[in-house]
Amino acid sequence: MTQSQNSHWAELFDQALKIISQVNSKFPVLDSWSFGGGTALMLQIGHRESFDVDIFIDDPQVLSYLNPQTQGFALDLYPDAYTFDGTHALKIVFKDIGEVDFIVATHLTSEPTREREIRGQRVHLETPAEIVAKKIFYRGGLMQPRDMFDIACVRESEGHDYLVKALIPFKDSCTRALKTARVMDARLAEAVMSKLLYQSKYSRIPSQAQQVTIEILEAVCGYEPTTEV
Repeated sequence: MTQSQNSHWAELFDQALKIISQVNSKFPVLDSWSFGGGTALMLQIGHRESFDVDIFIDDPQVLSYLNPQTQGFALDLYPDAYTFDGTHALKIVFKDIGEVDFIVATHLTSEPTREREIRGQRVHLETPAEIVAKKIFYRGGLMQPRDMFDIACVRESEGHDYLVKALIPFKDSCTRALKTARVMDARLAEAVMSKLLYQSKYSRIPSQAQQVTIEILEAVCGYEPTTEV
């Protein structure tokens, strides 16, 4: 396990809450959002350190209203850079701390969130199944070693069947992800995963994650519903 700086996710989450609160101060511009991504997964299964905060919304028109640079929001931390593509994502960069990403992406699974109190706020926290489904659906063909690490950790925590059931509706995406997982250089993937700040209970995962991911995706791609006679 590589030693590095501690995650400042809590400070970043506080800034995200401040942005949402201020954008809604006069009328509810953003009335539905969820907390997902690697940090949300970390808070549920405790697998590794994660540094960024991902907030998912379903309306691309809201993105421009969330930009502190143009809206003049009062924050505790001053952002150092922004990336805004206009329709999909707004990235707010805090140098040496991390990023807050507002991402347009609809929910995919049947039970995508669970309500939980985080930093004194009741929020919709995306489930491990939803987080993995988004990884596969939106970037399966571009899957990275870190994604495979997260997938393998979710299987370790929640079970093989839990993941397969969640991914069955997305066979096409799983097919693309499977091709990527199969051709990825195994030694390089393990080397990258070994540098993650993982917890000791998941110390076996870097050497297993690629094969575990392949097994899960193969199970999804090979699934055939049972036909009752």
